[in-house]
Amino acid sequence: MTKKEIVIIGSGVSGLLCGKRLTEAGHSVLLIDKGRNAGGRLSTRRTDGAVFHHGASSLPDFYKHKDLPEFALKMLKRAEKEKVIQRKGDLFEPLSSVSHLVSFFADSLNIQEGCEATSLNLKNKTIDVTYRNGTHKKLSYDILIISIPPNQAKTLINNQLDRFDSCLSEVEMRSSAAALFSFDLDPALIKETYFSNRNVHVYVENNRFKCAQRLLCLTVHTKETFAKKVVDHDKNKIKELLFKEVSNAAPISLPKPNYEAGHRWLYGFTERSLGKPYLFYKNESVGICGDWCSGSTILDATSSGVKLAEQVLKL
Repeated sequence: MTKKEIVIIGSGVSGLLCGKRLTEAGHSVLLIDKGRNAGGRLSTRRTDGAVFHHGASSLPDFYKHKDLPEFALKMLKRAEKEKVIQRKGDLFEPLSSVSHLVSFFADSLNIQEGCEATSLNLKNKTIDVTYRNGTHKKLSYDILIISIPPNQAKTLINNQLDRFDSCLSEVEMRSSAAALFSFDLDPALIKETYFSNRNVHVYVENNRFKCAQRLLCLTVHTKETFAKKVVDHDKNKIKELLFKEVSNAAPISLPKPNYEAGHRWLYGFTERSLGKPYLFYKNESVGICGDWCSGSTILDATSSGVKLAEQVLKL
């Protein structure tokens, strides 16, 4: 095997698992991500006295997934054995925090966070990147993996792959909104892990995972119909609208929050997938993966990243 320099744009689940497989096979892999932390929609936000999980937080039963690659299944079984995740009915959830699962996937990987790919030159195999501190750099690669939402990938590729735009016409994504609230209240006042009304789902973070919190912490997600009404608002308006909803739905009276934040997931769900686990353009040495290729779940992202890695290993 000839050792290759591989750059992966995006450190969500598909990018992490793709990078993990290629790194363990002996390649030099660099992951870059414009965000502050790896994990993509496996998101955790921490503030003083509060922890929120405002993205995806569970996996379907991977033992029942008929098309999961061997490497992905091995990783998830190990996560269960090491008590990173645990079974809850037909799902698996992190034992202590979503960030713990991300750290498990990201272990030993070379990840540069706060590093945004601003342009590509596929002919010369170079990437222009900008770091959070404003510095610029040009990266070179032997193989490029793009593991970001389809619309962002389209903008970045900028018509350099003739067949890519036609493939994307098959994909439809749906947006959603979320809000995070903490209150200076005894967390024991709410016994439930979850409650809802017709517009929102509300998760009581204190009862969800084994992470100690001194404040009552609620994460609010919009249901599909309501999401369409609020997702185009700015984040301040989103948190205002969702606070009204959680106040109406909560089993106790809620005071003014001491922490609040709104969030938009512009590419939160796949309405119609690509219908194949990944794309690979051998002549251009470019691969594209993500949950949107074949579905919408964490397992779909896992499978997509590993299957693309296996394709690269055949070169």
